[in-house]
Amino acid sequence: MDNIGDLVFYWLTDETNLTILLFSLAVLLSISSLLLFFISGGQSPTRLELGLLVAAMGVLFYLSLRNSGF
Repeated sequence: MDNIGDLVFYWLTDETNLTILLFSLAVLLSISSLLLFFISGGQSPTRLELGLLVAAMGVLFYLSLRNSGF
């Protein structure tokens, strides 16, 4: 039986799993920013909401560079 660390390593080395994980992270960051904006009730976004959006864009940028076939 494999060690849990080995299983996680082999699971993350699969390109499909890592792509799904990174895309899910970007979606989670952007949805949390949107929910915080609606919950706060302010007229303009806060630094946290903008930071979450920038982080989501950064993950998507990394994902697009990673999946491009240079």
